[in-house]
Amino acid sequence: MKRLLVLSAVLLNAPAARADEQDDLLARQLSAIVRDPRLRQAQRIEAARTLGRIGYQAGAAVPDLMAQLTILRGPEHELLQEAVIDALGRIGSPARQSLPAMARAAGRSVDIDLSIKRAKEQILAASDSQDVAALTKQLQSRDASVRLRAVRALRDLGPAARFALPDLQAALNDPDPEVRRAAVNAVQTVQPDAPPSELVVRSVALDLTSPDAGIRLLAVRTLGRFGRRAGIVAESLSPLLADSDPDVRRAAAEALARITPQ
Repeated sequence: MKRLLVLSAVLLNAPAARADEQDDLLARQLSAIVRDPRLRQAQRIEAARTLGRIGYQAGAAVPDLMAQLTILRGPEHELLQEAVIDALGRIGSPARQSLPAMARAAGRSVDIDLSIKRAKEQILAASDSQDVAALTKQLQSRDASVRLRAVRALRDLGPAARFALPDLQAALNDPDPEVRRAAVNAVQTVQPDAPPSELVVRSVALDLTSPDAGIRLLAVRTLGRFGRRAGIVAESLSPLLADSDPDVRRAAAEALARITPQ
């Protein structure tokens, strides 16, 4: 038991730069203790409770905990079952995949049913805020494909992702054009009733110089829909009146008519 507590203390105080790797390592080491039938049940229970105290960062342990919830049976393992269920509830959003396993475990005892009820409520209540925190962190990835997936996932959360707005607004200037365009859509979806900000307008205007006529056309039409709020980029739109693509030329004329005061 003492070794378990020392291990937890060392890993939980690891340097921030290695936090993710250390979280996963600790979660897997603790879940290995939970699933080891050779150990005393008290040790396994304490390992499960430690995972619960770690919470969201112990997401790597979820598959092992789910497996234990299926394997463990009988009143002699009831306290361990309760500890596993409680850990899943405290882990929160990453444990959503365990909800079907919890449903199958229902009916074993009154105490286990109460634990399942609490855990489900914790998981469902924590999902949106924890998803936003995790996805916001992914916006800092060096991999553009990771940033793109994060932006799209935040968009799919809609207004629930409002706490990620500062980071989404920063993504409006992302060096990757796909991420930047997705960020425009995400910002507008997360705050559907807000008019387009200057940041959004200028982000869309970056596509006016794209070598792809289809992208230029989409940008022009988007700015046209923004109306007078897009007036700050009227000078960037004007050159497209002589664009090589006739659709872009027509769209530019229409957009300028909408955004330029008469």
